Amino acid sequence: MKQKFFSRHCGTILSGILALSLLGNFKGLDSSYHAVMSPYFSSISHWHDEVYESSELERKSFVQAYDEQVRNRILKVISLYKTGLQEDNIGRVSDSIIGESRKYGYDPLFLTALIITESSFYNWARSNRGALGLMQIRPRTGRALANEVEIGWEGTPTLYQPEANIAMGAYYLNKLVRRFGDLALALEAYNRGPTQVARNLRNGQQRSKRYSQRVFKNYHKIRSLEI
Repeated sequence: MKQKFFSRHCGTILSGILALSLLGNFKGLDSSYHAVMSPYFSSISHWHDEVYESSELERKSFVQAYDEQVRNRILKVISLYKTGLQEDNIGRVSDSIIGESRKYGYDPLFLTALIITESSFYNWARSNRGALGLMQIRPRTGRALANEVEIGWEGTPTLYQPEANIAMGAYYLNKLVRRFGDLALALEAYNRGPTQVARNLRNGQQRSKRYSQRVFKNYHKIRSLEI
């Protein structure tokens, strides 16, 4: 009976858990930060212990059911785009999004929305400024990030490896969040460069919200999709 309840309602339950944990753990940060970042795995474990006094096996089952639900949603979102990837790679992209989201406390659908905004899931995307791959990372930045996350750097081809690109992009965004303390600002820095954003802040210039609003719009769109 419990398992059926979890499978049917885990999305609704998790949304409530996330909202409560965010209000308690991220006070003082930008409100947009609250919508997409949370240590959701620890929250599940804590809630599950208190309410149902469940076994470790049941807790793992609940998390696995949630992962599978999110994975299927991400795969359906990806299916709307031309990725340039072989079908077996697409599944690994979904798994990478969930894995990297777990590391930094993102809602996996938020990281999905960022990739949509950057490349529309086209793995071979190249911007007019030379940014490459799913999360549009420039080679100079990629080389530094690869060293920090301990990914073997093989030059620009590394940025066309989807799992490596997602790992570097998620790490870089988290680094910017820590620097600016504000998810919307971190997104603007991801798009325009942290030096430019920091300079504008020092000069008292009005904060740009154009890029971050695009990401949040995509995020809310895919959260509401009936798929």
